Amino acid sequence: MDWHGNLELDDGYVRYSWKGTSDPPEKVYDARGRFVFGPMLTQDLGNDYFLRETGQVVGWVREVPLLGDDAKYQINVDDVYVQVGKQGLWDFMAGRFLTWRVFRKGLGFDLYTLEDTGARIKPDFTDPFNWFPHTYEVNTIFYRDSGSSEVPSARAALHFYPSSWSGIELVGSYGRLDSGQNVLGGRLAGGMKLEYFSLLLGAEYEGWSPAQAVAGCDQCNTEKKYGAGGSLAFTPVRPIEIAINYAYGKDKKVYVDPSQASTVDTTQSWGGYLQFDVLSLLMPRSLIVGGAFFRTEYRDVGGLNEYELHDQLAAYLAYPLGFNNAVVKLVFSRATGSYQLPNPPTTDGAMYSARLRFAYYY
Repeated sequence: MDWHGNLELDDGYVRYSWKGTSDPPEKVYDARGRFVFGPMLTQDLGNDYFLRETGQVVGWVREVPLLGDDAKYQINVDDVYVQVGKQGLWDFMAGRFLTWRVFRKGLGFDLYTLEDTGARIKPDFTDPFNWFPHTYEVNTIFYRDSGSSEVPSARAALHFYPSSWSGIELVGSYGRLDSGQNVLGGRLAGGMKLEYFSLLLGAEYEGWSPAQAVAGCDQCNTEKKYGAGGSLAFTPVRPIEIAINYAYGKDKKVYVDPSQASTVDTTQSWGGYLQFDVLSLLMPRSLIVGGAFFRTEYRDVGGLNEYELHDQLAAYLAYPLGFNNAVVKLVFSRATGSYQLPNPPTTDGAMYSARLRFAYYY
């Protein structure tokens, strides 16, 4: 039995502003973080076969999410799964876990951080839909939850490693959401890593349907999500890394209310990063300097006919401490968003932030 987990602490400052409105800018002193720990039990079954189990507890620094009086201090779980397989060849796992990431954002956009969330449409922290569209990363079946505000669904995954430099992941997602819908979906991801470049690709589909069908309308109150994308990274020389990304997703909703037409939402994201390990040229230590830019476009067809544009830029300085993947990181970011409807004027928002992170993984 081994113990695994991590500590991530973030202290940040962010300024939100809105163009063309009477709302004054809002400044937020932001402190957040999480401590994850749990046992990893591994049984050697002989001939390189193994059985592995884990359950990780998470303690948050503050209430998450930040949604006013309804927010509660949380202690919950990250990974909870069982895994069986043959070392270096294949494995099967079932439970709760992150799937493989295929959209790489460098060191400037960590999960659950200020710059990853970006700009706000209006000055209202209590509205969970008050943010410009998040980067689509082939991530409907990526996070441990199926949807950002839904009850987690369970999943199962089959991993296959054809060679020492390639791998394939096939995931099935299933469960019941707090909206009363059942969810069923699948995701296929693969990657290869050679000396000078690495490629990641993924595609996914997830369908939501009511537990009780609507009489006379089999498709009512259903939702179908699907998308694909990937990332190509280059390391032309040892201290330099460049990556480009693209992903496209579609979301079709069919409503029960006949006054609401079916809607099709599309989201596309693209961008990349460039980072340079300047200290490795002088000594066997690292000091990584980098920058990243990502653009996300969202279109709603058949509903409000809205269009949203979200640009996110980050510059970062990261110093690995040389043990347990521990790192100290400073990130500066700027995000701008535009929310457009056919007739009313455009709503524009902007965000500036700075964040200092200490992270330790074991």
